[in-house]
Amino acid sequence: MISFDIAGLHPHDICTILDGHGVAVRGGHHCAQPLMDRFDLAGTTRASLQVYNDDGDVDALLSGLDDAVARLS
Repeated sequence: MISFDIAGLHPHDICTILDGHGVAVRGGHHCAQPLMDRFDLAGTTRASLQVYNDDGDVDALLSGLDDAVARLS
C-alpha cells in the first residue's frame, strides 16, 4: 500500500482519471486527518497492491498517473 501526493493536484481528481483507466484507488484522508493537517495536505491518493496484482496492473497505474498529471497540470 502506498499513499502519495502530486503537488497541485487534488486526490479525487486523480482518482477520477485513474478510474477511466480501469484502476481503482482511494482518495482522501484515509482516517489520518491529523497527519494530513501536519503535512498541510488536502488528502492523498492511495494504491493498494496485493499478491494477485500483476505487471499489467502496475503498468495501468503508472500510465493512468501520467495521463492524470498531463491533463490536470
